[in-house]
Amino acid sequence: MNTQSLLSIKQVCSSLGVSRTWLYLAEKQGRYPQGVRLTPRCVRFRADLHEQFVRGEWKGKADA
Repeated sequence: MNTQSLLSIKQVCSSLGVSRTWLYLAEKQGRYPQGVRLTPRCVRFRADLHEQFVRGEWKGKADA
């Protein structure tokens, strides 16, 4: 079974040095990878996509 690492909102915000509001807006606008909703109140972000974003390799809707 292939398991992916998932990051919490707090981990992503801390890594990027941004607020939760920035993260939510960037995700909605397609400037940051879409989160994975585990429950109605629990969202996690794929660590591999986060790393691509940090390295500048992730292409979102805003780049199209």
